[in-house]
Amino acid sequence: MATKYELRYLTQEFYKEYDSKNYPEIEHKAERPYMVFLVKIEDNTYAIPFRTNVKHNYCYKFKKSSRDTNCSTGLDYSKVVIVNKEKYIGEAATIDNKEYIELNSKYYFIIKQFKGYVEGYIRFVNGKANEFEAKKYKYSTLQYFHKELNL
Repeated sequence: MATKYELRYLTQEFYKEYDSKNYPEIEHKAERPYMVFLVKIEDNTYAIPFRTNVKHNYCYKFKKSSRDTNCSTGLDYSKVVIVNKEKYIGEAATIDNKEYIELNSKYYFIIKQFKGYVEGYIRFVNGKANEFEAKKYKYSTLQYFHKELNL
């Protein structure tokens, strides 16, 4: 990647291989594809979905947005997918200008927060998470990517 991150959509090929029947925690909406924040960390390319209505705290919530919404918009770490194959990465996407500015100014904070989420998931899988920590990973999509996470 030439930049720190990319804003993209995932391809139909990704959704065919990771169908809703076998991967129920992955976000699937046929009528509206999910826009993702694509970032490479170590050996994996993570696609963190933008969500319009985030109701939990395992995410980065935007403080500023031009979108007319009464909901919390943000990047949902609990629904991240790993897309190491180019065929899974689709068209470029654009976001609200205020969110874009905030994303650029908070990039390092978001990456640090996201890495903490992934590290916590690995502790959880290895049986080192307490009951409170374990709750945040119950519906995590990382469960489908243990090979990529070397678990």
